[in-house]
Amino acid sequence: MLFTQGSHMIVPITLAIVSLAIFAIFRLYSITSAITVNFSSDDYLNNHLKYQLALLILAGLVLILTYAQNPQNLSLLLSIGNLSAPAEPVEWFGIQPNTSWVFVGLYLSAVITLGTATFVYLQFRGLNIPLTKALPYTGWILLFSLTNSFSEEAIFRLGIVSPMLGTLDVTYIALISASLFGVAHFRGMPHGLVGMVMAGFLGWLLAKSVIETQGIFWAWFIHFIQDVVIYIGFMLNRVKSKQQERLVTYG
Repeated sequence: MLFTQGSHMIVPITLAIVSLAIFAIFRLYSITSAITVNFSSDDYLNNHLKYQLALLILAGLVLILTYAQNPQNLSLLLSIGNLSAPAEPVEWFGIQPNTSWVFVGLYLSAVITLGTATFVYLQFRGLNIPLTKALPYTGWILLFSLTNSFSEEAIFRLGIVSPMLGTLDVTYIALISASLFGVAHFRGMPHGLVGMVMAGFLGWLLAKSVIETQGIFWAWFIHFIQDVVIYIGFMLNRVKSKQQERLVTYG
């Protein structure tokens, strides 16, 4: 066995840590919005940057606690891993036997992004704002996508897979990661029951990638692309809000 058998307390401790992190995430934006520190003259960007910084701190705390539980596993998984490792087949989703994660990672990037883009389009289709209006926000979109995807992968993949691997069957580990990731998206994007199911399914696939490649690369990469699509929608919504603000001011 690659990993040392953990104690019977690893699972409940991990569940407690991640559950507390979810509770903090639900409260984080309202807390950071009240902090009177300005990084940008745009209120939306300023508040979201503060949220992302706080989320990074929260992810760092989870990683510290995760390292305390199983430093060997975290040191292994907090790496690129084996990008071409063989993938366990999921034939009903198009992952065939004898397929490497190079193909699966690119395949999932395309298929899941198409689903995310469809959901985001349906959410924001009424804005009537051309996609090019998001271009001035490209730097912010990439920054927020990088930080958000890393923080969430640190909490919901590394924070769950790392301590439990070698203690619990990998099937259950992936399901736990999926379930908690879905719950955390009740108020996120995608949101609601549909969003929870979508996020839960994505969380299962990302946990699967971490377990099978023994690294975080594919999970972070796929998650990052989804966040880019989502933040494009957010920024288009911000453009619409600014247009309406100008109408109120000068109307």
